[in-house]
Amino acid sequence: MKIIKIIIPCLLLSGCFGTSQQSKFYTQSAMATETLSTDYTAFVGVSRIQLPKYVDRPQIVTQLKDSVQINMSEYNRWVESPSLLATRVLIENLSTHLPAAQIKINQFKGEGFDRTVVVEVVKINAVLDEKAELAAWYTIKDKSGKTLSHHKFTGTVQIGKTYDDLVKGYGQLLAQLSQQIASVLIQK
Repeated sequence: MKIIKIIIPCLLLSGCFGTSQQSKFYTQSAMATETLSTDYTAFVGVSRIQLPKYVDRPQIVTQLKDSVQINMSEYNRWVESPSLLATRVLIENLSTHLPAAQIKINQFKGEGFDRTVVVEVVKINAVLDEKAELAAWYTIKDKSGKTLSHHKFTGTVQIGKTYDDLVKGYGQLLAQLSQQIASVLIQK
């Protein structure tokens, strides 16, 4: 009887020492390579990108093929807040497109930006081994806060079946978005 009292707790505890799947952490890098203007020298502030709440989380979110069901992966995660990560990538891309401009994140009011860019993502979605999609509205404002331009961006890229493919697909979409924003900034 004493042996059973010792063996049962040991067996129960042994289940606690098993191995679990290792989490993988993903980041993004700028993908823009083309300079659109070396004459554009404005001081540009980019507000933190607004993402839908269900994707602005550490877990990478995907949609199941031919379904409205989504998957939040516990083991495939963003290295930092997706909205902050996307904002940084957008700024890096814009800096490549407009190398003479000063472009930084708009964190404080009164920084004296010549232009402010505000991006609201209304749809960001990926189906592994199929596609990644991005739909966003972006607004460009002048120094006084007056709206100079308001546009919609939509893009779709084909992706493979891995989370690496998904992250690269989102990077391509952010590069396309930044190119469109840079083109509009040059005109304003």
